[in-house]
Amino acid sequence: MPLFSIAFILIVLFKKFRANYSLITIIGLGFALISAFKANQSGEALSLRVGYPETHAWWGERLVIISALLFVIALVWYRLKNKNLFFSKILSYVGILIAVAAIVITALAGHSGASASWGYKIKATNSSSQQ
Repeated sequence: MPLFSIAFILIVLFKKFRANYSLITIIGLGFALISAFKANQSGEALSLRVGYPETHAWWGERLVIISALLFVIALVWYRLKNKNLFFSKILSYVGILIAVAAIVITALAGHSGASASWGYKIKATNSSSQQ
């Protein structure tokens, strides 16, 4: 998600990237959406076995939503990119904001997942070394 979010920002801001990278960026955002959805589903299945990390699950759900929103915005932008319409310019700016949000939410979901998985082990190691 972060890679294709950055790619989307670049193709919106710089015309020289549009011809070669627009289609691959849209396809990549589609795969990122599918990946976010599959990760959410597998996370729910795993939580039934190991417990429910609330913060990670909350960010993961938001990531699926923001991924879908970014994909739809990018797809519409791709169809309108060569037209000099006011709507396509507004869509460009909204898309950039959504792409930045997708990057941030991906990082927050990843960090909260790592904390839920490894946080207790690191705390246990730190507390036992101080005794």
